[in-house]
Amino acid sequence: MDFLLPAPVLRALDMLEEGGFSAYVVGGCVRDWVLGIPPHDFDICTAATPEEMKEIFKGERTIETGIKHGTLTVLMENEPLEITTFRLDGDYLDGRHPSSVSFTRKVEEDLSRRDFTMNAMAYSPKDGLIDPFGGQKDCRDEIIRCVGEPERRFQEDALRILRALRFSARLGFPIEEATVRAIGRLKENLEKISKERIAVELTGLLQGRYAREILMDFAPVIVSVIPELAQADPVLWESMLSSLAHLPREPLYGWTALLNSCSTAPAVCADTARRILRNLKMPLKLIEGAGELIAWRDADLQPHRMQKMLMHLGPERLSQLLFWREAEKPGAYEKSRTRMEELLRENACYSLAQLAVNGKEMAALGLRGAQIGAALNMLLEQVVDGSLPNERQALIHYISRHAPCD
Repeated sequence: MDFLLPAPVLRALDMLEEGGFSAYVVGGCVRDWVLGIPPHDFDICTAATPEEMKEIFKGERTIETGIKHGTLTVLMENEPLEITTFRLDGDYLDGRHPSSVSFTRKVEEDLSRRDFTMNAMAYSPKDGLIDPFGGQKDCRDEIIRCVGEPERRFQEDALRILRALRFSARLGFPIEEATVRAIGRLKENLEKISKERIAVELTGLLQGRYAREILMDFAPVIVSVIPELAQADPVLWESMLSSLAHLPREPLYGWTALLNSCSTAPAVCADTARRILRNLKMPLKLIEGAGELIAWRDADLQPHRMQKMLMHLGPERLSQLLFWREAEKPGAYEKSRTRMEELLRENACYSLAQLAVNGKEMAALGLRGAQIGAALNMLLEQVVDGSLPNERQALIHYISRHAPCD
């Protein structure tokens, strides 16, 4: 089967070959092609040094941000292509980055430093598939295996431990036995890895189709990077595992499900989840979303409660909460979702912005400062409960008799 490369990629490869330097697409795009998955993010490696690349692409716009590590970004037909010189890594003294990088003319030497056999393949239209470590066979056999000695690979860069788990969660491939043993022995080395990098890999893992199986089989690895899960409630942990298979594969749902097992007390669990996500430098929107969903996980979501729940959470968050709860109990909240959608279509009042009165009218009644906000919230509660119609005169009459005091 031919590897149909995009035109800008083919042009870059041709220019390097015409300049006298072998060049290949490498890594993830080759792996995906072998697996029958549409490739993307085409990385190129070449025997040309950075200075030789700059000469070859002198007629193109280039960016030298990674030049000291051998990477030149070339804008080919307005497509940014990362092109990197074949290289060999020095010793990994910090357990994450090589202490030095040296260039080589041999693609096989470059591939030898990569993490897994399925990522250690290269391809060019001229030479075909370059596969010195059996990556194609491992893809065919559906197994994740380190290039060379697993312990060495993980001692070089412990983040590869989580990468192995992420690939397994995404593809459903088991991890080769020696690699599993090395993961168990070296998982504590993940302490050397930045929180941001850990967050990226865990997010990818949680979005994998087979995340449930990986979390079950490699729970000690997950605990090594999120120690708060060491005391996870077994019932909530099992609930999380069962819900993952039914949730949309989005970061919010994955993280909410995982961190929901931190404590049996929703408020405590929500605070813990927010702290964990802040520590992992996750986006504020995700931190707030996961914390709020966990805080409201035990809420009564019967249809008659939907207007009040809209008041507390708003449409987006309530819809997310229903999705999450439905994943645990499929079909249990269909009537509640239908009722929520009816309320939204009817423009039922659930927010201060929908009240028939506003702060100016409260001020006209003589209320000041915090009294105004308290009065509007009191009215909203009455309207949502059905005790008052959302009509201007009825609301003014009520608040004139029940105005909040300081």
